[in-house]
Amino acid sequence: MTTYVDYLMIICLPSELVKEISRYKQASVNAIGHFEAMHTPAYITITHQVRCKPFLAQPAIARMEQRISSLPPAELYLNGFGYFSHGSAAKTIYAQIEPTQRNENWFKLLAMQMGIKLKDFTPNVTIVKNIPATTFNKLWPNFHNRKFKYPFTVNSLTILHKDTFTEHDEWRVYRELSFGNKLSAF
Repeated sequence: MTTYVDYLMIICLPSELVKEISRYKQASVNAIGHFEAMHTPAYITITHQVRCKPFLAQPAIARMEQRISSLPPAELYLNGFGYFSHGSAAKTIYAQIEPTQRNENWFKLLAMQMGIKLKDFTPNVTIVKNIPATTFNKLWPNFHNRKFKYPFTVNSLTILHKDTFTEHDEWRVYRELSFGNKLSAF
């Protein structure tokens, strides 16, 4: 039997920033109660690949590692909060990465080096995920127009993995791909 694996490709954040985002999550729990992913550490999701065959995915990741090493590290800047609507039923609140042409170009280059397409990609750090609209309406005033600024450097891409069909399986680090600054793209 062929085993299938899910891969989650993320950018890990500095520990001080993870702690700061955890404070916002805890304040949200105090305001609205429990919500999905309230205990999940903060990170930037790049892509989630579902039901992959490891004998195909692992060589592709090895090739990706070579291409990723040519990317320069990125200087990103969190600036305020935003939200996504999931239809009319649910919303997600996030810390937004300041949209600059440089950041946009870096994320496009990252996707190209990974060999993936990122349609309608908005890099962000999730605070409160997938909450009902009524709960969002109660919580959003606490985030709207709130000042939150945090600069940080991105040096690597973390690839997590777990078995697709194993119940309650947890994400484990598969590989850490470092950006090697071999290009002078900017």
